[in-house]
Amino acid sequence: MTVLPYDPGQLPTRPAPAAGEVLEIAVEGYPPYKDIRQSIRNRRTFGPVGLDLTIYAPQLAPGYTLVDYLGGVMDTLDGSSGYTFTFLPIVYEDDCQVVISNMRFVHSESVRYTLRVTFLVEELTI
Repeated sequence: MTVLPYDPGQLPTRPAPAAGEVLEIAVEGYPPYKDIRQSIRNRRTFGPVGLDLTIYAPQLAPGYTLVDYLGGVMDTLDGSSGYTFTFLPIVYEDDCQVVISNMRFVHSESVRYTLRVTFLVEELTI
């Protein structure tokens, strides 16, 4: 049975996250920011996802907003393909699967962020 319209290479053997499961990531430093000049996306994707991003820092890096960081995180966690290669998705196939998100800035002396990913059920999408 063919599921994807391309050869993604060797696929993971563990099952995909189920609706209701949560993945939380905590990382030192600022999250990636969205570069709006780089993204071309496939409209056919699987399963809705929710993201909760909290950035802890004395201040945001100059010139960037919470939305810039959320966009960068969204790009980082999805799949990508080029003319002769396919990178497997990290968390989801395409960032358009993110149907709900929350962003927070919390003043802190250390720079870090947490990301909570929730795999949603189809019926919850709008």
